[in-house]
Amino acid sequence: MAVVTLLLPVARSALCNAVTSRGHVRGERERRAVNADIRLLLADAERAWSAGDAAGAREAFLEAGRCAAGYQLWRSAVRCYRRALEIDLTDRAPIARVVQMPPRAVVSQDWLDYARALDRRTWPAFGCRSAQIVTGDLVAQVECAGMGVVMELMMTDDDLVETRPEARLAGMPLAMAMILLRRALWFAPRELAADPMSIRVAFDGRPQVRLDELGDWEPVTAGSQLR
Repeated sequence: MAVVTLLLPVARSALCNAVTSRGHVRGERERRAVNADIRLLLADAERAWSAGDAAGAREAFLEAGRCAAGYQLWRSAVRCYRRALEIDLTDRAPIARVVQMPPRAVVSQDWLDYARALDRRTWPAFGCRSAQIVTGDLVAQVECAGMGVVMELMMTDDDLVETRPEARLAGMPLAMAMILLRRALWFAPRELAADPMSIRVAFDGRPQVRLDELGDWEPVTAGSQLR
């Protein structure tokens, strides 16, 4: 198995620290520098993953999230941490970092539920970067490498997916389900899409949410059903 060496992660981390420590400076030049640093860390992570270095990819995703959070780019930080979770959906470190974010920046209840679900259950470690939908006679199933079937789903409307976890994953939290389902629905999502595709999801009997290609979700309201 080939292992990729991350390109100057220490140097880039130092750059991020230098930029974010100047909290009183909010100029566009500094913001672009931080965004560029995050993109480089994410590129390192993807290269590591492609080379079979899951641990290196995880560390680079976590570092990218820490860098974004240090500059209060909360949404970017959450997306970085979600990408780390795609490697191992039972990894507690990225969940703990999201939970520590300000309530205005993230729906903390979803992530608290995620942490508590892992405390209550002993699910095997598994990732979803290669999740795929397999169609059957009555329902479709989502499968993950090394784990097999993890979800059942049905397309009950043009823009609505109803889904529930496989029995051995009963109690799956919403955040875990959305991370998994996003990879199954968009195997190669456009990470920088300005107008991401989205779909309504009814998960395990809960109120509907709208999940988009970037991995963000929000409760469905009467107006949002028309999107």
